[in-house]
Amino acid sequence: MGLRALDHIACTYEPVWGAQRRIVAVRLRVRVLEEAADVPRLLLALEDWWYAGSPILIVAFQHERHLRQALAATAPDYLWLELPPAAALPSSDWAHPVSLARRHGHRLVQRVPSRVTRRGLPQPSAEWRYLLDVGTPATRAAAPIEGDDMGPQALCAGLTTLASAREWLDHRRGWGVVGWPAADVWAQRSPVQRGPDKATLLRVQQALMHDTPLERVVTLIHSDVALTYRLLRLLHSDAVAARRPMPTIREAMRALGERRFRDLLLRLMPAAVADPDLLPLRSALVLRAQCMQWLMDAGPQQSLATEIYLTGLFSGLTDWWPGSMASLLAPLPLSDAMVEALVNGQGPYAPYLHIARRLEDPAALDTLPDACAEAGFSLQSVNTALLRTLARAAA
Repeated sequence: MGLRALDHIACTYEPVWGAQRRIVAVRLRVRVLEEAADVPRLLLALEDWWYAGSPILIVAFQHERHLRQALAATAPDYLWLELPPAAALPSSDWAHPVSLARRHGHRLVQRVPSRVTRRGLPQPSAEWRYLLDVGTPATRAAAPIEGDDMGPQALCAGLTTLASAREWLDHRRGWGVVGWPAADVWAQRSPVQRGPDKATLLRVQQALMHDTPLERVVTLIHSDVALTYRLLRLLHSDAVAARRPMPTIREAMRALGERRFRDLLLRLMPAAVADPDLLPLRSALVLRAQCMQWLMDAGPQQSLATEIYLTGLFSGLTDWWPGSMASLLAPLPLSDAMVEALVNGQGPYAPYLHIARRLEDPAALDTLPDACAEAGFSLQSVNTALLRTLARAAA
C-alpha cells in the first residue's frame, strides 16, 4: 500500500533548524501526480517511515484540494499539515475544514506573512504553530516580525542573513528557521574558519578510547565534511610517503591501530573550530550523502556504499575552501567514478547526485518527475530513499 502511494507523488524538502542548529523538523513539499489519488492512504505511507525519534514532518501539499482531503483524514501520529495564508482569515472557506481537522487531532502549521498581528488568529499551542514568511528582506530591521510572543511557537522562513537567523533563534526563542542563510555564513568566514568541527573531533577521540565499534567511528567521522576531507588528505599524504596505500578511513583505522590513529587525529585539532552556525551546512551535506546512499542501496557492498556517500558529502567542497573541484580532489585517493561525477557531472554516480540536489530545491518540484525518469529512477525509489533519510535526520 505504502509503496504504491509513493509512486504517485513528487517531494522536495527543507530542513528546519532549531536553537542548537540541529534539525528539529522537515518541511516536505508534496506534489500529488494523480487526480484520483488516495490522500489518506498517502499520509499513512509517509507516516510508515516515521518514529518517535524522527524530526517533526510538516507536509505542505502543492495543491489545496489535496490538503483539504488530508484535513478530513485520520490524523497521523508524527505528521503536521501546513495551511495556506488564506486559512488565517476567519471568514474564509477554510474555517470549517480546519475546525474539523483540529477536532480529529491534526496538528497544524499556519503559514502567515511576516507583518502580521495576532488579532483574529488562533492561540499558538502544541497542536497549532505558525510559519512566518518574511519573503526576501535582508534583515529583520528591514521587515520586522510583529507579535514577539509567537516566537516559541513559530517557524520563520525566508531569512537571508545570519544576523536575522540568530535573532530569531537566540533572542526571540523561535521554534526554528526553515532553510539556512548559507551565502551569508560563507561571506563572514575565511577558509581558515571552516575547519573540522571540534566537538565531532573530540567525540571521535572519545569513541576510540571507549572501544566503540569501527563502523560507528567511521560514521561519526563521515558526519563532518571538513573532518573527512582533512583526514583523508592527511592519510593519503602519509601513505604516499610510507608507500602504503590507504584509500579509505576504514582501512586506515585497521592498518594503523587505535593509538596511531588517535595521534593522527590530534594533528587535526589545531585547525578545528567550534562554530554552531556551520552545523547546518555540515548536516545538509550529510543529508545529501545519505539520500544518495539509500537511493543506490548497495547492500553488502561496503566500498560502493562508501563511495556514493562520499560523492554526496564532497559535492559541497567548493563552498568550504577556495579552488576548483578538481584541485580540491587531487590530493585524495578517490575512484574515477567519484571524480567524474564531482568534476564533470558525468559517470555512474552523477545521476544520484543530480537527483539528490533537486530534492533540496522546492523550485524543482514540478520538473522532478521528469528528472527522475530521465535519470532512470522510479519515483517510488526516490521517495523511499528520501523518507528513510529524513526520518533519521535527528538521530
